[in-house]
Amino acid sequence: MKKKKIIFVVPDGTGIRNYLFSQILPLIIKEQAELLIYHALSEEAIKEVEQLHNITLKTKELPKYKETVKQKFYRESIGFARLLHNIKLENNPSIIATWKKGHKGKKKWFYKLVEFFGRINYSNYSNIQKLEKRYQKALEVNISRELDFLKQYKPDVIFCTHQRAVNATAVFKAAEVLGIDTYGAIYSWDNLPKARLTVRTSKYFVWSQYMKNEFKKYYPEIPQDNVIITGTPQFSLYEQAKIVSKELFFKEHDLDTSKFTICFSGDDLRTSPYDPYYLDHLAESINKSIYKDKIQIIFRRSPVDLSGRYDNVIEKHHGLITSIVPNWSNTKSQWTQIYPYYDDVNLLANICKHSDLVINVGSTMAHDFAYFKNAAAYLNYDVKPDKNWSVNTIYKYQHFRSMPNKNVVYWINSKDDFIAIIKAVMAENNSVTQEWFNVINDNTKNSSIEIAKELMA
Repeated sequence: MKKKKIIFVVPDGTGIRNYLFSQILPLIIKEQAELLIYHALSEEAIKEVEQLHNITLKTKELPKYKETVKQKFYRESIGFARLLHNIKLENNPSIIATWKKGHKGKKKWFYKLVEFFGRINYSNYSNIQKLEKRYQKALEVNISRELDFLKQYKPDVIFCTHQRAVNATAVFKAAEVLGIDTYGAIYSWDNLPKARLTVRTSKYFVWSQYMKNEFKKYYPEIPQDNVIITGTPQFSLYEQAKIVSKELFFKEHDLDTSKFTICFSGDDLRTSPYDPYYLDHLAESINKSIYKDKIQIIFRRSPVDLSGRYDNVIEKHHGLITSIVPNWSNTKSQWTQIYPYYDDVNLLANICKHSDLVINVGSTMAHDFAYFKNAAAYLNYDVKPDKNWSVNTIYKYQHFRSMPNKNVVYWINSKDDFIAIIKAVMAENNSVTQEWFNVINDNTKNSSIEIAKELMA
């Protein structure tokens, strides 16, 4: 019997955690498939995966992709038109907030033309589809290298770990021309309204029925049978994580097992520029309260935030705030090669398991904590007026409409609310986020098994 040949296209480091650290690769290898990792990763990242699974991977470096001006113009025009279309569809102006702004020089005029073209095409969905066809036609001009590679290798299936990656478009266009089966993963629960389905594949993996319904809404031309609910390895990875006892974990990080533990989870600078102020407000509230000696804070920064913007706050509240640094390879000069070490899966799992509450601005960490049945609170006030940023915009984003109701997280509506929310969590001693978690992710499925099964079918 002929071995099935599968190519995993990993266009950047974001795909490593969910799709290379999970059990998908071992399950496929167990079925005697021939697997090739076609990637834009560092040698160090490949070795990390090999050591984790005790395997030797067959790899090939993804060539640098030079997008033509015409291709970029169509791609960006489609993105802008779809954002405008989705605003109309959802009656939600915040959808445009993800659009690129602040261009200068030639880029400024390029994007002015892109926006003009998007505006004249968005109101009629058939016009957007015509633009998509033009874009797909434009992609055919520089795929000869990928066509030659695929003709020689003859894969049965090609899978992409991220739907947004421009550097993966050529190989998937070549696969379409050759009639090869292709699969793409919608990387996160907030991705579909953002109109960044750059890599077009035969079929798509989504987290939940909610996301499948979004596909029908935003991409009605894609048959629902081609959208497959698998759950996500993002959370099922915790099943294989090394969870140690609270006593051992807290001893390792000089924490006190008798104290109520809050994880303050930082966002990147663009998402939440006022995070250090929020952390300071939290710490000051605790220090002024009767709980001063009964609470401790674990600070976990966003792995891609290498700034020193929290340093003064952590130093100011030494003894209350313990910084536990994410274990990522974030010394790389190229962001596409930044990735988490597997130890960070264990680290994050233990933080989520052994903390009582996570506080942040609208982060997916609420769902990580829900997995471990622990509580989440969202910061919902502005530190100061800023014409470029407000929590009022953040929580209007389309993905927050997936909440079954607003009570699935606690809300900190002013800096005077911290202690009241902490008291409420102490009293209720449970997670109210479970209901929301079950909407955005199908927890009845083992996602690694589901994805491996589909790729091997």
